[in-house]
Amino acid sequence: MLISSGRPSPYIIAFVLGESLLMIVGAVLAVYFRLGTTAEILTFRYSWYRLLLVPVVLQVTFYYSDLHNFRISRPFIWTVARVTQSMAVGTLVLAVIYYFLPRLLLGRGILFLSFIITTLLVLIWRGMYRWALQQRFLAARLLILGGGSLSDSIIEELISRSDNIYNVVGIMDLSGRGFNRRAGDKQPEPEVNLSEQWASLLRAELRHDPEELVGLVRYLEVDMVVAAMDEKRGRMPMKELLEIRMLGVPIITGEDFYEQIAGRILADRIRPGWLIFSPGFTTSRMRNFTKRAMDVSISLFGLILSLPLSLLVALAIKIDSKGPVIYSQERTGQHGKAFKVLKFRSMVSDAEKQSGPVWAEEDDPRITRVGRCIRKLRLDEIPQMYNVLKGEMSFVGPRPERPNFVRQLSKELPYYQERLKAKPGITGWAQICYPYGSSVNAALEKLNYDLYYIKHSSISMDMTILLQTIKIIIFGGGGR
Repeated sequence: MLISSGRPSPYIIAFVLGESLLMIVGAVLAVYFRLGTTAEILTFRYSWYRLLLVPVVLQVTFYYSDLHNFRISRPFIWTVARVTQSMAVGTLVLAVIYYFLPRLLLGRGILFLSFIITTLLVLIWRGMYRWALQQRFLAARLLILGGGSLSDSIIEELISRSDNIYNVVGIMDLSGRGFNRRAGDKQPEPEVNLSEQWASLLRAELRHDPEELVGLVRYLEVDMVVAAMDEKRGRMPMKELLEIRMLGVPIITGEDFYEQIAGRILADRIRPGWLIFSPGFTTSRMRNFTKRAMDVSISLFGLILSLPLSLLVALAIKIDSKGPVIYSQERTGQHGKAFKVLKFRSMVSDAEKQSGPVWAEEDDPRITRVGRCIRKLRLDEIPQMYNVLKGEMSFVGPRPERPNFVRQLSKELPYYQERLKAKPGITGWAQICYPYGSSVNAALEKLNYDLYYIKHSSISMDMTILLQTIKIIIFGGGGR
């Protein structure tokens, strides 16, 4: 039951499939109201593909209208406006397809009627799903062990999401005197490590005594236990957890659970043993061959297709400011090997002549007028497809950093060197999940996403990242 990761949540998959079915129902109802029967559409041989085309086109427009992003809570009026807009665009696309491929047409005068019916069905469906999430009908009942920083991070992540499918029904803090008290000692008052607002929102019951754990799990009808203690040595109630496991209740570590719900790894909170024994971080010759073949084919096609645009960008750069059109900069690649990354120049020439190597800022004054435009549209990255073709980079992977920053961050951030095990990319999981940032703290957040990508790297995840990158280029958002 994942909320956010490289793999979509089963709830989201079920939601999209149900919505797609309603889109087909909307088309069938439009045929019925227009013709008085559905026999015409259902008697055509292989007519199923005519109906299937409707949800395929509409769901693509929904995706690029951000209607598949359930993490951010938005007013329902926003959903109404965005659904109506996306349905209009999708209907227009269908009209164009029907014009060039008339055999796919469902019937005359049906398209507009289908637009009205399907829009109403989709809005009702989304309203019901929104209500079900708010009422927690689909939520799994969660008990968290621990009251420290890891527990706080988990709760903060759950509260920040509108697509939260977990209901925290209890928090048991095993730290302090509550766990180690001797028989006959007076039970201390619970110390609340969380804010009162969080505890109120979660309706959590705070307990200290591990001997109460089994009874609490039964009483609260817990579906899952999360062991989120900051320090587990000597504090893990193994006897009680074994009994709970034998009752059929899943038990998961806080680090694993946070990774599942957040789509990132807390690099500053995990131990080397967790990385060593954690599943993932796997690769194979077939996986490497497929990824390389995809990189070569896409980069060749991209370089040829973008040639006219590249010439216009080069001309604009030359007219706007003095200096070379393309500049190269040393970056650290896979296994620490240095290479020269290529970009269209977006800053004034010799931008670091006085300051030396510094992080670029979002509104950096060194950026030229044309540079600001091509950065916003990610056109400055086009020459990097040559780096991909040479094998120095991939389309998807951690962004390559400059050697001096790599040395600095390797000293300040745990596991930073581990991101060098993967080939750097033009885009990556961190770039689509985390906003622009140029500091050590921002580098830590990006490292959390990069480690998650390396652990779960797959062709399907690469395709997801590429599609999301295209969406960000067209509509904005995401990282730099």
